[in-house]
Amino acid sequence: MIGNNPEPCRDIDGATWDRYVLRHPGACPYHLRGWRQIIASTYGHIPWYLAVPGSSSEPDSPVRGLLPLFLFHSPDRKGRLISLPFFDNAGLLADDPATERSLLAAALELTAEVNAAHLEIRQDRPGPLLAQEELEALAPGLTYQAHGFKVGLRRSLPPSAETLWGLLPAKVRNQIRKARQCDCAGRIGGRGLLDDFYAVFSRNMRDLGSPVHSRRLFTEIFHHFPGQARIILVERKKQPLAAALVFRFGETLYNPWASSLRSFRPLCPNMLLYWEMLSHACGQGLRFFDFGRSSPGASTCAFKLQWGAKMRPLTWHVFSRTAEPWLPQRETLVIESWKSLNLALSRELGPELRRFISL
Repeated sequence: MIGNNPEPCRDIDGATWDRYVLRHPGACPYHLRGWRQIIASTYGHIPWYLAVPGSSSEPDSPVRGLLPLFLFHSPDRKGRLISLPFFDNAGLLADDPATERSLLAAALELTAEVNAAHLEIRQDRPGPLLAQEELEALAPGLTYQAHGFKVGLRRSLPPSAETLWGLLPAKVRNQIRKARQCDCAGRIGGRGLLDDFYAVFSRNMRDLGSPVHSRRLFTEIFHHFPGQARIILVERKKQPLAAALVFRFGETLYNPWASSLRSFRPLCPNMLLYWEMLSHACGQGLRFFDFGRSSPGASTCAFKLQWGAKMRPLTWHVFSRTAEPWLPQRETLVIESWKSLNLALSRELGPELRRFISL
C-alpha cells in the first residue's frame, strides 16, 4: 500500500482496462489494450501492463490508474521498459497524484526486477513527472532526464469541411486543386485497402532510408480495431500515389502513418491526402485532427503547421540504472545506404531492423 492507494497489479481484464482508458481525459488511442497484443505478436516485445485497482468502497471505479509498458530489447544494448514503443505517447494515466506515484514506483521496481537498463515514459505534457524531492525518494541512485526533442501537432476542426476549406491558406488550396486537376482522387476504406497502403508506405520508407514496419503490424491493427482504423488513398488512374492510416479515438482522428511516392510529388498527391483526412474527420463530426509528432524546425513540422496545426509538448522521461543515461536522440530511423536497397529486399529485411527502433 502506498499512501491510501492499493498496490498496482500487473494485469486486469481487458474490458476493465479499456473502460478506464475511454473515460480518462488524458488518454490517447495507444493506451487501449489491443496494442498489447499487436506489438507483442508482431515484434515479440514483452508487455507489462500495470494498473492501480480502486478501493472496495468505490465499486463503480475498479481502476484508479494505469501504465502500459513493453520490455524492449535491442541486440546492441540492454533492455528498456518503454511506455509505449513506436508511438508518441502512452504514459501514466491516473485519477490523482498519489496514484501516479504508485504507478511510477511500481514501474521503477519492475525495471530492476527485469534487469532493464532504463525506464522511458512518454507523456504529452510538459515538465517533470514529480517534484525533484519526490523523484529522489522514489528513484534513489537513478539518473533522471526529461527529453523534449519532439512535439505533437494537432488542429481543432470546424463543423464542416466547407468551413475548413475557407480557413486554409490559398497556397494549400491551390495545391489540392492541382492534384485534382491531375486526375488524382481520394478513396477511403478498411482492411481491403491494406495492400495499396503498404505498397506506397514501404516504398516511401525505402526512399527515405528508413526500415519499414512489418505488414503484420497493420494486419493486426485491423484485426483488433476494425471499427476505428481506416485507410485513405489518393489514386491516379487506379495507381495509389499517397496513403495514410488513420485511427478514430474519442473526438480526435489520429494519423500515425502517412506516405506518398516521391516521383509523383509534382502532382501534389500528398496535399490531397491530407485534405481527404481532414475533411473525413469533419464529416465524422470530430473536433480534432492529430498529425503525429515531428522535430521542431524540421520540414515535416512546417508541412503540418501550414494546415493550421498547433504544437504541443511531448516529454519522454527516462530513468537510467546505468552510469551512462539513455538519450532517445541516439536512435534514428534514417540509414543512408538503405535508400539504394532493392525494394523487395527492403520489405523483407526492414521489419527485422524496425522492431529494434523504438521511435
